[in-house]
Amino acid sequence: MDGFAWGWPLGIMGALWAGMSEEEARRALVRGLSAGVAALLMWGLVGFGFAYGGLGLWVEEPGFAALRRVYTLGADPQPLWSLIGLSGFLFQGVEGSPEVATLWGHSALAVLSAALLLGMGMEGFSPLIAAAAGAWLGGFLLPLGIHWVWGNGWLSRLGLTLSLGHGVVDPAGSGVLFALAGGALLGLLLPWGRRIPQPEHAFPPVHLPLLGGWGSLLIGGGWLAWLRADPLAAAHPALESSLLARNAMLGAMGAAFGAGVYTAFVAREVDPLMLIRAIAVGWIAGMAAAPFTGPWQAMGWGILVGLATPGMIYALRRGGMAVQSLALLYGAAGILGVLAVGILADGRAGAGWNEVGKSAFMGYPGLGVVGVPGWGQPADPGQLTAQAVGALVLVLWGFLGMGGPAALLRWGWRRWAQRREPLPTAGETSETMG
Repeated sequence: MDGFAWGWPLGIMGALWAGMSEEEARRALVRGLSAGVAALLMWGLVGFGFAYGGLGLWVEEPGFAALRRVYTLGADPQPLWSLIGLSGFLFQGVEGSPEVATLWGHSALAVLSAALLLGMGMEGFSPLIAAAAGAWLGGFLLPLGIHWVWGNGWLSRLGLTLSLGHGVVDPAGSGVLFALAGGALLGLLLPWGRRIPQPEHAFPPVHLPLLGGWGSLLIGGGWLAWLRADPLAAAHPALESSLLARNAMLGAMGAAFGAGVYTAFVAREVDPLMLIRAIAVGWIAGMAAAPFTGPWQAMGWGILVGLATPGMIYALRRGGMAVQSLALLYGAAGILGVLAVGILADGRAGAGWNEVGKSAFMGYPGLGVVGVPGWGQPADPGQLTAQAVGALVLVLWGFLGMGGPAALLRWGWRRWAQRREPLPTAGETSETMG
C-alpha cells in the first residue's frame, strides 16, 4: 500500500479541526483516536471475516482460497449473493496468504478513516464511549456494509437479481464508509447528544485555516493513492487511474468554486472555512463517480455540491449540532457520492462490473455503467434506482445499527435513574397535599 494513502485519515482530521478551538480539537482528537484504535482491533478480530469471509467464492485467486464461507438464504454452495462472510476471523489466513494480508491492511485504513469521522463527531461523549462505538462500527456495522457492496453481497448483486443496472457501484467508499459512518453518528447524537441552536453568525470562525487547508487536500491525495493500491483491482473491470484522478480533482475544485461564489455573494467575502469544508465535501461526493464520467459532468457536479454545502452546514447548525458534530456533513456528502454514479455515469467504464454486461449491456457491446440521463448513451434508470437503494440501506443500517442500541441504553439508564431517586417522606407528602 502506498504510504501516501495515510494522508486520507490525516486529511479528515485536519479538515474537521479547522473549525474547532484548541480545547475542542484536543477533545476531538482523543475521541477520534479512541474510536479508531478500537475499530481497528475489532476489524482484525472479527470484522474482516464478516466483510470478506466469502471472497474466495467469487475471486479466482489461490491466495483467497481460505475465505469461502458465507451466510445466505438457501444451501447453494456457490450462491449468487450473500448477507455476511463467515471465515477469516481472528487473523486466520493473514499469515498464510500475502494476498489476504494485503487486503486486510488495505481495508483497515478505510475502517480507520470511518472510525475517525465517527469518534471526532461525538461531541459530549467520553473517550470510553467513543471507543465502544468505534468497536461496534469496526467489528460489525462497517464490515456488513463492506460485504454487501465490496464483498459480492446482496447490494452489489442487484443487477443480477433484480436487473437494476450493474448493482450498487461504489468503488471509492463514499457510501460504504462515509454515508454509513454518518448514519451511525446521527444515531448516537439523536438519543444522547446535546443539541443547542447555534448563534446566527454570517459564518462560523476558522481557528486553524492552514491545517484545514492542508487536510482538505490530503483527503483527496491520500484517497487516490489508496484506490490505486487496491489489491482487488484484478477482480473487477480496470479503472483508468488518470481519469479517476482528473475527475475527482475537478469535482473538488468545482465544489470550492461553488462555495466561494456563494459566500462572495452572501457576505461579500470568500470564507476560508467554507472553502475547506467544500473541498472535503467535493472529494467525497465526486470520488465514486469519477471513473465513470467526463470532465464537464464532474466539474458541474462539484459546483452544485459546493453551492449546496453552505445550506447543509446552516441546517446542521440550526439543528443544534456542535461544530464537532459537523462531521455529519461528510456523511451527507457520502450519500451524494453514491447517487452521483447513477446521475453522472456515461457508460465509458465499468463494463462487466459486478458480473453484469461482460460482453454486452442493454444490447450494446462494451457499454459500462450508465445512469440517467446517459450523456449520449442509452439511459439506465435501473442504475439510479440501485444507487438510491444502496444509499438508503447504508445510511439506515448505520443509523439503526448504532442508534437502536443507543436508544435502548438511554431508556434503560432513565429507568435505572428513576428507581434510584429517593421516595418523598410522609411529611413532605402532607405538606404537598396541604
